[in-house]
Amino acid sequence: MALFPFPFPSLAKSVFGAMAAVGALLSIAAPAQGQDFPGDRPIRIVVPYTAGGSSDYIARTVATKLAENMKASVIVENRPGGNTVIAADHVAKSAPDGHTLMLIGELTHSSIAALNKQLPFDPVEDLAPITNAIESPLVVVVNPAVPAKTLQELVAYAKANPGEVRYGSAGIGNTLHLGGEVFASVTGTKLTHVPYKGASQAVVDLVGGQIQAMFDLPQTPLPHIQAGRLRALAVTGPARLSMLPDVPTTAEAGVPAYRFATRVGFAAPGRTPQPILERLHAEIVKVLAQPEIKAAFAERAMFVTPSESPAAFRKSMLAEMQRVKKVIRDAGIEPQ
Repeated sequence: MALFPFPFPSLAKSVFGAMAAVGALLSIAAPAQGQDFPGDRPIRIVVPYTAGGSSDYIARTVATKLAENMKASVIVENRPGGNTVIAADHVAKSAPDGHTLMLIGELTHSSIAALNKQLPFDPVEDLAPITNAIESPLVVVVNPAVPAKTLQELVAYAKANPGEVRYGSAGIGNTLHLGGEVFASVTGTKLTHVPYKGASQAVVDLVGGQIQAMFDLPQTPLPHIQAGRLRALAVTGPARLSMLPDVPTTAEAGVPAYRFATRVGFAAPGRTPQPILERLHAEIVKVLAQPEIKAAFAERAMFVTPSESPAAFRKSMLAEMQRVKKVIRDAGIEPQ
């Protein structure tokens, strides 16, 4: 027996018939959306940072091959500012038709969701994850004046001098900041965070001795490490890096509990039709699978790690939001 019987059988027949017809039309239209996409309109990939950085390199590398494969125009547009909020807001408010994408970092996006009581967009509903693309470890570096030549010695020094180890990052809630907070949490140490407008500025002060440590992407401090101006203690990933073959992993360095990586992928505006998300996922993953693309990224300590599906990437991002929320809460940082 139906819980809510329709009082007029003939009307019910016409209503449900119309609904079935609409459903049939939608089922036909849905795959067509994916087949016709992108048409003759360009696809824009919005990067929330200035040109020339790691994120910009990822976007432009993928964009070039994506344009070739899809026989379409793919444009990279830099919209820096607001710790990625400006770019995210722009993409969130763009037409959900697959022609505007965003390069999105799991950690950074999670941090802006945790640090801001009010955003001009919903960080969950207004962006549709497509796929992760790259995973990169950090490297723990110190000024040579710090009396620690191993990661365990840094932990011991920080415990003996609580709060005296000052580490720099590219801003509150940035990946590098979170890398330091997680390190302090798993090692039971107290560090002092010093935010900068960018990682390169922090590295300058690290070399100059104004701060003592950083948890940074390998490319930025690499020249200073090679020149002996900075000391690399460990890599936060599962394996050593070809660019730093003598630097141990955190597990090899005796601190296996500290593992950290930053993940960067692609998202579209919320409410983008599923067939278009699936098409974009397939095309981006195809680009990432090309051996020359993998090699180009690996040379920069970026490792290709695509998501199995848009749903899998969404699940990963939601889980990361919960983890980052806890890290920020445990660090005593109040959302603004």
